[in-house]
Amino acid sequence: MISVIIPAFNEAENIKFLFERCVAVLQSLQRPYEIILVDDGSTDDTFKTAVALSERFSHVTVLRHNKNHGKSLALMQGFDIAQGEICITLDADLQDEPEMIPLFLDKIEEGYDLVNGWRVDRQDTYPKKMVSRWFNYLTQRFFDCPLHDINCGFKAIRRSLYKKLYLRGDLHRLVPILAFNMGHPISEVPIRHQARLYGKSKYALLRHRGLLDLIALASVQATKTRPFHVFCEVAAVFAAVAFVLFTIWVITGSFLSSVRYWRLIPIVLHLSMIWFVFVATLLPIFGLVLEIIISNQLQTRNWRNELCNQRVSSPPQPDELPKPDPL
Repeated sequence: MISVIIPAFNEAENIKFLFERCVAVLQSLQRPYEIILVDDGSTDDTFKTAVALSERFSHVTVLRHNKNHGKSLALMQGFDIAQGEICITLDADLQDEPEMIPLFLDKIEEGYDLVNGWRVDRQDTYPKKMVSRWFNYLTQRFFDCPLHDINCGFKAIRRSLYKKLYLRGDLHRLVPILAFNMGHPISEVPIRHQARLYGKSKYALLRHRGLLDLIALASVQATKTRPFHVFCEVAAVFAAVAFVLFTIWVITGSFLSSVRYWRLIPIVLHLSMIWFVFVATLLPIFGLVLEIIISNQLQTRNWRNELCNQRVSSPPQPDELPKPDPL
């Protein structure tokens, strides 16, 4: 079974055509399917149009948020009720073509748990493409992820993965990273990308929240299993910077103090050195406290079970089978 999850916000003009094209593609596959549209607090006729479409087409579920909560929560709502062995996530703006769904399914059949879309010829403004390119570059550098278009909303995800995703903030942008860090095999397929015909883009050019989530996720991953080690390594960097500042202060302090316009520089160097030493002292303490908390409270049996996605046991040999009790 295939579940298509569509988060929508003020896309009343697009979803009619989107539903028609999705249903045509899904019916041609001759596989059971469902379409789940999550109206994320739209202020136009998106919900009314979706309800009318649910009466026209079968296997359609429409959810509605009372206000806009963001794409991550909208996807989580869809994940919660989805029944499919494979989930397709698709934006409602029709820039990604539903006709590409079979390409994702073919790639999933090769053994991947997540297949991400790669918009090789993206039809967006130049500033938007540049911001996205930098975001992709940062994710590749931070997480060593092999994908080219992390933020593409067109994805195929196996049930074993999407049912255990927990998306907070704007982590929908980093779903491939979450899967990659959990050890799930991921891949990508090149797809066509179309210019928006109706409505306006909901994505701001300055995606500071996505960048903050990127930093937060990198920090969480770095400190998830060995926080004391990580904090001590960061403290060593701060201590090295403090030593460099101290060396500069000792060598140039007396000279700079005698120059009228440079007298403040030794003071700034001195204060900066003290601050770096202070942070370098505190970081190992924080790391030790976090190590105790994680070891005692977070690294439970359930957490360890989540690290394993397969378990194979050999069957007992004939001579090892329990013998029946004598009558």
